[in-house]
Amino acid sequence: MTSESASTKQEPQLANIPGEAVPGATRLISDLILDQARDGICLQDKKGRIEWVNPACEEMFGWALDEVRGRFSQEFILPDECRPTTEEIENFQYDRNSPLFGKHLISENIRRDGSRFWNQQTFSAIQLGPDEDHIKIIITCRDVTDQVNTNKALKQVQVNLKHAANHDDLTGLANRNKLSEALESERVTHLISTGRIGVLQVDIDKFKEINDTLGHAAGDATLRHVASALRSCTGLGDLVCRTGGDEFLLVFMGRITRKELQMRANAVIKAVGEPLSFQGHPIRIGCSIGVSMPVSGDSSGEILIQQADQALYSAKNQGRGMAVFFTPKLGEYHKEQQRLVQDLILALEEKQFEVYLQPQFDLVKNQVTGCEALIRWDRPGHGIQPPIAFLDVAEKAGLLAEIDYESMNLALDALKTLREGGFGDMHMSINVSASILADVNYPGLLDWAMQSRDIDPRNICIEILETAILDGGDLDVRAAVERLKHLGVKVSLDDFGTGYAGLAHMATFEIDAIKLDRSMITRLDDDPRNRVIVRSIIWLCRKLGVNIVAEGVETQCQLDLLRRAHCPIIQGYGLARPMPLTDLLGWLETHKAPVDPLEFEPLETAKPIALPSRSAG
Repeated sequence: MTSESASTKQEPQLANIPGEAVPGATRLISDLILDQARDGICLQDKKGRIEWVNPACEEMFGWALDEVRGRFSQEFILPDECRPTTEEIENFQYDRNSPLFGKHLISENIRRDGSRFWNQQTFSAIQLGPDEDHIKIIITCRDVTDQVNTNKALKQVQVNLKHAANHDDLTGLANRNKLSEALESERVTHLISTGRIGVLQVDIDKFKEINDTLGHAAGDATLRHVASALRSCTGLGDLVCRTGGDEFLLVFMGRITRKELQMRANAVIKAVGEPLSFQGHPIRIGCSIGVSMPVSGDSSGEILIQQADQALYSAKNQGRGMAVFFTPKLGEYHKEQQRLVQDLILALEEKQFEVYLQPQFDLVKNQVTGCEALIRWDRPGHGIQPPIAFLDVAEKAGLLAEIDYESMNLALDALKTLREGGFGDMHMSINVSASILADVNYPGLLDWAMQSRDIDPRNICIEILETAILDGGDLDVRAAVERLKHLGVKVSLDDFGTGYAGLAHMATFEIDAIKLDRSMITRLDDDPRNRVIVRSIIWLCRKLGVNIVAEGVETQCQLDLLRRAHCPIIQGYGLARPMPLTDLLGWLETHKAPVDPLEFEPLETAKPIALPSRSAG
């Protein structure tokens, strides 16, 4: 910019007015500021009558100064639901000591056209005369509608987020977060301390089957149905939660007796069992319930839930579709189960497991050709524990796969030792659970374990329970069987004939052998119909090229019938009990040559199969 242009620049007119030389300059400046202010400004007397408003205030409310001068603002700027009566308006006057002054107050006002907006107002008082009658009220107004709406939206978002954090999206029920919050409240704490509360832990029976057979959409419909049923069984102040996939929890608050809780539980079972149809398919729904109530002053919400969960576990074990109350005896049982789990974890760490081996006798070759590896636990202070003492607990604790892998390695070690001891043609049967069968890494780990011990896969037979097939789903199990077969190992269907669709599984899965369950073999002594069934199964397997092992053989009668039916392999206490590897090596030395099993007798006589010694062969 040049100096010439700078010298010709026009300054604002007011800047050329000498300070006090121009009368009214200060008033002129004030008027300019008030007229150009973006905020609305209103001057009122002590009674609330309007004396003056600036243009911004006129625009904000839609009223001109001449239209409102002398009127009470409360007559026309407040919504009907907030407007005082005429008498209240006429008797009103400002009090300078009121909290109204010095604060930002936000209220909803109306414009001349009836539209509403949010107005932020600041009240100031100024005294222009010698007494209170000369007090004037200056009100600064600002339209904050956008800000309020934004805040409202944010608050609604916060409300929605809090609701989402505390409620299950599918059913709308409270979730674990809400449950924890409720249990920590003073009200619930007081109800527990006075024994006026009851807890129901509800689990849908066989929910997985609904998902697997009809799909997850049907499963979701089932969950919503159950949620509705549970709501219908609760009252005001009670709490209904979805705490897991198919698990729900009800908290009844208030004075309630054991009898009333039993009635509530029965009502829940009935409501949940009401007919449900999904896309034309009827769904049968049942539930099991665990019930708990405070039994001592040191109870808590978490303790009640744990006790209800333990009672639920008992209800499911007793046959489902029932309600079971927690008792101290039940609590002691679960403590023992917890100790058992901890001991199992330690057992895996300290290698406390071992395999006992039960010989399998080939009736065609007249010699022992294999054995089954059976896991045992040498539990400190308890001695050798059979699988029935710990496998169920291990499965529920998620430890079964680890135990299966331990059993696999121990069995392969035993087979390697047998080979080194001169029994190189011995076969080894290894049991696997559904959990390990579903592990896609299992075939690779098995393959590596066999190769590292230089074991021929053809000498390994993997035994699969029929229940594992049912639990795993046909497609998963079929793929697992195919992966195992690809390694070159044999696959056997264990406990054949225990009530599941065994024949269908033989047709569906490419298995090499079946193991007739001991329950079928035991009935050979005195059940003619069972004899026909066993002979038919053996005949069918021979036609299909499927090998057969009869387990649980204990008597001469059973042996004779199986031999006449051309059953190729037998196993049972009548031949030999499961034994440690060192004992088996000695036993095999005695029965190494081809022999003929003689003198099968009932186990009660304590006389095993009398086999000729090695030298007799």
